[in-house]
Amino acid sequence: MLVISVNVSPTVANAMEQVPVLGAIVKIVNFTTYSDKQEKKQMEATVRVPEVKVIGTDGKPLTRESKELNAAVSGYLDKIIQRYKKDVAAVSDGEEGHEEITSDYRIVTNNERLFSLRVDTVIAMGGSDSFTKIYNIDKKTGKMITLKDLFHEGNDYKKRISDSIKEQMRAQMKKDSSKTYFLDDDQPEWDFKQIKDDANFYISDNGELTFVFDKYEVAPGYMGLVEFSVPTEKLSDIVKDGYLQ
Repeated sequence: MLVISVNVSPTVANAMEQVPVLGAIVKIVNFTTYSDKQEKKQMEATVRVPEVKVIGTDGKPLTRESKELNAAVSGYLDKIIQRYKKDVAAVSDGEEGHEEITSDYRIVTNNERLFSLRVDTVIAMGGSDSFTKIYNIDKKTGKMITLKDLFHEGNDYKKRISDSIKEQMRAQMKKDSSKTYFLDDDQPEWDFKQIKDDANFYISDNGELTFVFDKYEVAPGYMGLVEFSVPTEKLSDIVKDGYLQ
């Protein structure tokens, strides 16, 4: 059974306006839920797709910026939905696919300068896979930004960040034998070497640049999604004003 629901209730809409107001210029105004359950095939999916509105400092909607953000988010989530539909179609009648996909969003940063929307997805099919996607909006411009936009040009920000993460990995493994990361391994080709250009990041409540790595990306599967925060003092001389505290 397939259900696609859109939040159109005045009561719910009003509640959303009152509760998740996302700063002065960014807010979630609606969401759509894709829900499907194939009982005979033992397959189901629930994907929540938010609609975000970006508003300028003059109180007027920034239509282009809103469209770009919503297109990026909905496009990403649509790929997850299409993957599920393809998997369902590949399972013949009378067979069982044993697949469950859940994707939901939450706000992880909402300070004076940045708004960050995080989308987490879990795919359970025998084992499980977990991955995330974070969209960062600069409230000063209303535009989406990437990691490089936080830093002045011509610096070694990726190396500094990566060195800090490696240092934390080593410290954690030394302190707790149950923790394992792909670092200093007998198979160096698996080792974490450097963050990617499109690394998922947000600013934590205490103002630190924080990175989220997908399951299996920098550690064995049992570690799940892992996060590392880089102390601001390690980046303060190369970061642009207003992003870190």
